[in-house]
Amino acid sequence: MSISSIDISSDALMVCLCHAMTTEAEEIMGLLLGDVIDMGSREGMKVRIWSISLHTREQAVRSGDRVEISPEQLAAAAGEAERLSEVLGLHTRVVGWYHSHPHLAVVPSSVDLHTQAMYQQLDSGFVGLIFSVFNQGSVIPGVPTGSQTQNISDDGCPFLV
Repeated sequence: MSISSIDISSDALMVCLCHAMTTEAEEIMGLLLGDVIDMGSREGMKVRIWSISLHTREQAVRSGDRVEISPEQLAAAAGEAERLSEVLGLHTRVVGWYHSHPHLAVVPSSVDLHTQAMYQQLDSGFVGLIFSVFNQGSVIPGVPTGSQTQNISDDGCPFLV
């Protein structure tokens, strides 16, 4: 089943954007917390995002233009989602990831597409957000350049771009 829509709270969006603006020297990343609702076979899935799990770069990442999600980070975010479920009384889980593209276009790289495809094999409702920041010219710095899900690759990896 495919994703038909992605709703992100204004607070979650602001946290992602502020995190992306913390450095222009390297990419940042975090995990998205919320839920996925099955709207039926004709309507697809609706992903709702209401919280963020911030993460620091793993030391193993040697390049400033690459981010990786470690198993420990994923486990920590899952634990955070469980705590939020109890506090909010609302089922919360890891529903995706986000990262920045400082001084780069918002278009997903081949590494981004591979990472997204890997997570989507495990969970078809897993989404990816990219924040293109610190750009000059026609792209407004710090503002995502779109607001709909697009299938960027042949394997249908959804990214909000």
